[in-house]
Amino acid sequence: MHWLARLAVALEMPGGERRARRQREGWPALSRADLRFHRGGKAQLRYRERGQGRPIVFVADPPVTLERYDELLALYAPHFRVLVFELPGMGFSTPGRGYDCRFGATNDVVAEFLRAVVGEPAVLAFSCVAGFAAVDIAHRYPDLVSHLLLIQTPSWSEALRWKRSRDPQGLLGRPLLGQLLMNRLKRTRAPLWFRLALGGETAQYRPFCDCAQEAIRHGAGWSLASAFQHYLTEAAPALPPATQPALVIWGLRDLSHQPTDKASSAELALRVECEHYSDLGHFPELEDPPRILARLRRFLTTSA
Repeated sequence: MHWLARLAVALEMPGGERRARRQREGWPALSRADLRFHRGGKAQLRYRERGQGRPIVFVADPPVTLERYDELLALYAPHFRVLVFELPGMGFSTPGRGYDCRFGATNDVVAEFLRAVVGEPAVLAFSCVAGFAAVDIAHRYPDLVSHLLLIQTPSWSEALRWKRSRDPQGLLGRPLLGQLLMNRLKRTRAPLWFRLALGGETAQYRPFCDCAQEAIRHGAGWSLASAFQHYLTEAAPALPPATQPALVIWGLRDLSHQPTDKASSAELALRVECEHYSDLGHFPELEDPPRILARLRRFLTTSA
């Protein structure tokens, strides 16, 4: 990676042991009783865990952080060993020095976390762009994945359309400028994003927005520019369809994905069930946790 790109990534997602230690000792470790940290080779990931039995792993979709998962964790814990984590540079997960946010490297950080913390095949419940990490890990590390729950994840080409609609002038795609803009504007951009993603000023808007704003005040990362520049790139990665059964969920109130071809999600796995919800937005699993839990349990019961 060119030195300018490395500098830009480091600007948006600062890392290193000193910062990681501050996360383990400060508000990010104390806001909830069940918070934990996994110190891997290339990043320190913050996560929460509840329950026992079959593992299911969620990834927080920024600017949502782990603090928004109280209800989901409480509902899932009687049925699953449920975990939720934040990706490097998102929320309070801290990249190591030299982390570059690239597709394969990022997914390997997640795979390392799954192997070290989960330790057995899990249901990966990944949202939006992170859904591609689930598909990639399912292909390259099949022993870590039993099933997929993909939320608001289309094909790669449709995700690129979505990215361009979120950054029509290409400002976030420019090294340094994009990172500077996100660092400066993430607090004001978050409310705008939630209005769009939730379909307007719904009853869900204020809890999402307040939780994200509190986390941002405490230093939460939302490294969208680096993700746009190095993870969701114009050059699509090799991404064969997963052979594990997949349930794809779309919340149709999500105005950011209104033009997205939802049928393109079928490209992500060989065996796919799709479910659309007209009254839910970008975060169906958080907007109506009981309904999504019930649908997931039916899927796991009927799929081999």
